[in-house]
Amino acid sequence: MTGTKNCAKFSAMNIPSTVTITDLRRRSAQLLKDLPEEKLFLLMQNSQAKGAVVDLDYLKMLQQAYEDYLDMLTYDQTISESRVPWEEYKRRRRDL
Repeated sequence: MTGTKNCAKFSAMNIPSTVTITDLRRRSAQLLKDLPEEKLFLLMQNSQAKGAVVDLDYLKMLQQAYEDYLDMLTYDQTISESRVPWEEYKRRRRDL
C-alpha cells in the first residue's frame, strides 16, 4: 500500500500551529510561505478552531491514506465472499 510509508510522516506530525483570522488577514503571504514546513495551520476564531489551511502535498498524502483505508475496509468486507475463477468468469461472459 502506498499510504503505509506516509503514515510515519502523519503520526510523527507535531501539534498544528494555530492562526487567528486576524493574523491570516495580516500575514497571509508569510503564512503561505511557511505552510510547506508547517503542513497545517488551524484557523482560530473566538478561541475555537473553525478551519484549517493545509499544504497541498500534505493534503494529497491524507487523501491517499484515506483511499487506502477505504480500500482496506472494502477488502475486509468482501474477503469472505465466494470467488469465481477468472477462466470461468471469461467463459460465462462469452456465453452471454
